[in-house]
Amino acid sequence: MKILVGYDGGEEGRLALALARDTAVFHNAFVHVITSMEGGNSERQADIQTAEKNLNFAKSLLAHANLQCDCQQSVRGMSAGEDLVKFAEENEINHIFLGIRKKSRAQKAILGSTARYVILKAPCPVTTVKFDLDTISNQDLIKDRRILVVDDEPDILETIEELMDTCLLDTAASFETARKKLDESTYDLAILDIMGVRGYDILALAREKDLPALMLTAHALTPENLKESIKKGADAYIPKDELANLPTHVADVIRNRIQGNQGYGAWFSKLKPFFDKSFGSGWQDKDKNFWNSFNDRYGR
Repeated sequence: MKILVGYDGGEEGRLALALARDTAVFHNAFVHVITSMEGGNSERQADIQTAEKNLNFAKSLLAHANLQCDCQQSVRGMSAGEDLVKFAEENEINHIFLGIRKKSRAQKAILGSTARYVILKAPCPVTTVKFDLDTISNQDLIKDRRILVVDDEPDILETIEELMDTCLLDTAASFETARKKLDESTYDLAILDIMGVRGYDILALAREKDLPALMLTAHALTPENLKESIKKGADAYIPKDELANLPTHVADVIRNRIQGNQGYGAWFSKLKPFFDKSFGSGWQDKDKNFWNSFNDRYGR
């Protein structure tokens, strides 16, 4: 069996890729992943690099499932729909998987629908997958996310691996190992300890790559480190007392990033009672200007 996935790296594409992966495992199928470059050879270098990055993720996801695959950019200059149908005809594809991106009626009227074209013209069955941030569960949202976890405590790394078992995790116990992994691989999120692994230095590296980062700490649980994490661009600051709820906090960070937000999510409002208990009454009064600005900015 041969499966084709039309993939452009978006959230809907990720869901289609995961469903294709599961189907391929069941049928022991070969998976073709195609990113259609409608501009052909005239595509911008930045777009080519983004496509390559997305295809590398697809390749790693399928390799993790021990599947044979071919992931490539198609530069024939066709529309995405025409490209996928042509590829399916040329390679005797048995099933096509596509993610559906939400469009306005005007966009559909002007641009048409890739999915509709493929469904009508394809020589094989087509399965479409729709991504809806309002209805997707936290479990489904974090599934198959590639996450770098940095902590110098082996038991913490082991616990996180158990809690986040639906994700693709890389672990590091030192700054040097974490830096190497960040240079070699692409991640959806980083979970960083502060003490012992130079967590703020890794956070700076993550920020350079626009990588969401969640600070997870016990020894550095102070108002000063909470403030420092926020100022340095962390997406969340979670005490290790909250380790059992880590999947929920990770989903919160990812959900906020998809919505175009950074640095504030449900984590702070959820953990404010914990911070009040841990830091003492009036802990924000010691730095009123910062916390007033923080609350004004995020409307909380």
